[in-house]
Amino acid sequence: MSSLFVEVIPAVYPCCDTLLTAMDIASASRFQSDRRRSEHLAWRRIVRRELGRDTVIDYNSVGAPTVDIPNCYISVAHSRGVVAVAIAHERIGVDIESTERDFERAAERYLSTSERELCDERLWAAKVWIAKEAMYKYYGVQGIALRDELRIVEYDAATERMRGELVGREAVTIDISYPMTGYIAAVAVKEK
Repeated sequence: MSSLFVEVIPAVYPCCDTLLTAMDIASASRFQSDRRRSEHLAWRRIVRRELGRDTVIDYNSVGAPTVDIPNCYISVAHSRGVVAVAIAHERIGVDIESTERDFERAAERYLSTSERELCDERLWAAKVWIAKEAMYKYYGVQGIALRDELRIVEYDAATERMRGELVGREAVTIDISYPMTGYIAAVAVKEK
């Protein structure tokens, strides 16, 4: 089972926020911009609220965040003032984007001909983009060709569910949702 938390990122965190730790503040200080620091603190705040303030947050070899709780996995994404955190008892990947972003401009780089044929909805290019970003985080392999190696092979418009795969690896299920007005999210988990 997985949980998705999506929240607006506050512009500034008060120094007295009891969920954030000194380690969180130190970790955020490596970012030059206020926006990036706020994004970083926002997702850490969600993790601490949901998993406990003493949870150790670290990073794996590809730079993805991890926690020190056995059989607990997290994935993080942010876009235009919101942050998304997915938490599960199995590997997971998440992405979130604004529905206002023009995904068609770059679609040729990540959307194959067979994927284009799966659907003709207005937001199809956005759905494939976030699905592939969530899959990329799920598989945790760097240097993947989004168009040729990550594939969306099925789509059920009624349930907003996709089936995807990285060539040579197990398939995943990707659920598409609209967690708040103007945003679309994807969560990828191992196909059951």
